[in-house]
Amino acid sequence: MSDIGILNSPLAIAFLLALLGSPGLGIGAVIGALLWRRHRVIGGLTGAIFGFAISVVGWLYFSDSL
Repeated sequence: MSDIGILNSPLAIAFLLALLGSPGLGIGAVIGALLWRRHRVIGGLTGAIFGFAISVVGWLYFSDSL
């Protein structure tokens, strides 16, 4: 039995990216809201976006290198 066709749909790929980036999403939101105290919502959203991106890029880099 082969599992080659499991991750072919865009929904499955989006789910995997969300799963891999979720730690950075939460941590980035908290750090962004704490650092930008006057605009906590904008800081939280900005931190969440950067945290998500760093988490996904880090996961992809280290999973290929190791």
